[in-house]
Amino acid sequence: MKIMNTNHERTSFTIPLSIEAHERANQSRQGISNTEDAKKIYLNTLAVYAVNYYLNCMGFKTNLSNIDNSNPWMLSLIDLADLDVNNIGTIECRPVLPDVEYLEIPTEVRADRVAYVAVQFNQSLREAKILGFTTQQLARVHLSKLQSVDNLLDYLTAKEAKKEIKKVGARVNIREWMQEIFTEGWQSVEEVFSQRDLSLRFARNFSIMRCKKIDIGFDLNGTSIALVIKLVNPLEKDKLQIPEEIKIVIQAHPSPGTGNYLPPGLKLVVIDEKGVEVDSIISRQNSNLVEIPLTAELDEIFQVEMILGESKVVQEFAV
Repeated sequence: MKIMNTNHERTSFTIPLSIEAHERANQSRQGISNTEDAKKIYLNTLAVYAVNYYLNCMGFKTNLSNIDNSNPWMLSLIDLADLDVNNIGTIECRPVLPDVEYLEIPTEVRADRVAYVAVQFNQSLREAKILGFTTQQLARVHLSKLQSVDNLLDYLTAKEAKKEIKKVGARVNIREWMQEIFTEGWQSVEEVFSQRDLSLRFARNFSIMRCKKIDIGFDLNGTSIALVIKLVNPLEKDKLQIPEEIKIVIQAHPSPGTGNYLPPGLKLVVIDEKGVEVDSIISRQNSNLVEIPLTAELDEIFQVEMILGESKVVQEFAV
């Protein structure tokens, strides 16, 4: 199908908005009393659904659970319609109503996005049309200035090919750590950090803490990363039995001697054994650490990713 805009011919892609799509949208706006906020959340959810459907049809793997698991109250405060594309990054799926000439990009999403995709709805909200995309972080972009849908596929494919992914060692067996058998390359925090850093950064209510220096392979302006794993009292004092669940805290710190802060935009991610993102956090300006707490069951496998720019490192763990 073709659409015409100011003498520019661009390819678009039309997607039927199913009952499932509207059920997701209704679920996302549950509990929101403000009509405008509820409408915003509804349309954002439909836009994400449409882009997710399209990218899946084109063979890209995505993580749709973020929008489903978002707190509706939080969604009412921020204008968010993001979708994670595996090994590529986060795209923003912006709804465009009929007869509107501009793609509007809210202030809160003009960063940490690899693309902004325009999704136009018909009056009945039974169809969504992927109009095109932009990488410009502007308040508004005229629809005639969007790059085509075909270019979006080429762009994402190139981003995926360019993304540097490397594993930073063999799978770490956490259960062995509990038996004081530590994986090669993992040091105690006392071996890595100074006494001053230890007193400022690390509480002592963890029975096991190990650290590994990570080279992400990207220009970090002299800053490298220390990945720290903390296990919260995995063994009771009067028992040798390993519990069924282990409380773990995963942290990223700037390595000693390389500055006080992490590079802005460093993303720390936990992925389960099915490849689903469990949690993530992104460093901001002057962040001296980021962390993710989690609880893992025995025999569970997960991986930790650190992503910066076009580079990503992966470390696997087994409990």
